[in-house]
Amino acid sequence: AVAVALSQTMLSVALVLGIAICAPPPTVVNLAAAGAAGAAGALAVYPFDSIKTRLQSETAQKSYGGSGVRAALSLVRSEGLLSLYSGLGVQLTGVVPEKSIKLFVHDQSAPLLGEALSGALAGLCQVVATNPLEIVKVRLQLSSNPDSPLGVLQRLGAASNPLVLYTGAAACAARDSLFSAILFPVYASARTMLAEGDMHMTGALLSLTAGMLAAAPAAYLTTPADVVKTRLQEEREEPADLRDGAAAVVGANGATRGLASGGVGPLAAGRRVLSEGGVAGLFAGGPERVLRSAPQFGITLALYEGLKAGCEARGWL
Repeated sequence: AVAVALSQTMLSVALVLGIAICAPPPTVVNLAAAGAAGAAGALAVYPFDSIKTRLQSETAQKSYGGSGVRAALSLVRSEGLLSLYSGLGVQLTGVVPEKSIKLFVHDQSAPLLGEALSGALAGLCQVVATNPLEIVKVRLQLSSNPDSPLGVLQRLGAASNPLVLYTGAAACAARDSLFSAILFPVYASARTMLAEGDMHMTGALLSLTAGMLAAAPAAYLTTPADVVKTRLQEEREEPADLRDGAAAVVGANGATRGLASGGVGPLAAGRRVLSEGGVAGLFAGGPERVLRSAPQFGITLALYEGLKAGCEARGWL
């Protein structure tokens, strides 16, 4: 998994370096810079994402008692250190189009809509690329046995019903649009404060620090939507009370295929989480989500700003 991840990250970087030879239009340069920055950020903090997903699963409270440390130690002991990187290849495959869409849409719409609305629009648009890869990644992260993305897709029945890949899309859209609506205005304000205040930060350190400060509250406040998304996307047999009157599609292994096939709705899943774990259940994996998102977006935004500055200096933007 690590080898695949490194090769995909190198491919993203090579795409950015290739623009020096091809000199493509500014849109392509922007997308390439955003994709490379996003891949680097995701690679740096992926184990926190795996722990966060485990804590949000239906069996988390029984297995780990809500403790991220206990979840990490259990994973390493029972499945090995590389289990923390399950699904990393899928994440890096998806992070390039995801971050490219997010940063490009925001940059293009911010002058017209402002930071918050352009952020919400960017988060909403990225779901087209995010959700199919998220459902595969979540199932790989929660699997205790070696699995492959192709195996997950086969069990989902994606070949005959592509819409199943958008299971949990409503929760994913709510999470990503709210996250970006918080992230971008806070990031802009933090950059101004850090640059003009007593610290006089500049360059990559400014972008890194502002990105981390902006992503931390955005990540924590959107945890409930992330928990619901995980519950909708994990592979399990659904109890009848969650089906909202619709017949869930059950595979040969007894696992429902989710919302896109007429399964669980996000409101029903949210009510179930709330009834089982209270408000704390809706914020399961919140600290781990912050530990993952804050440095990831700090790194992503710092690299993105740096790559953009380099491209502008060479007349590519």
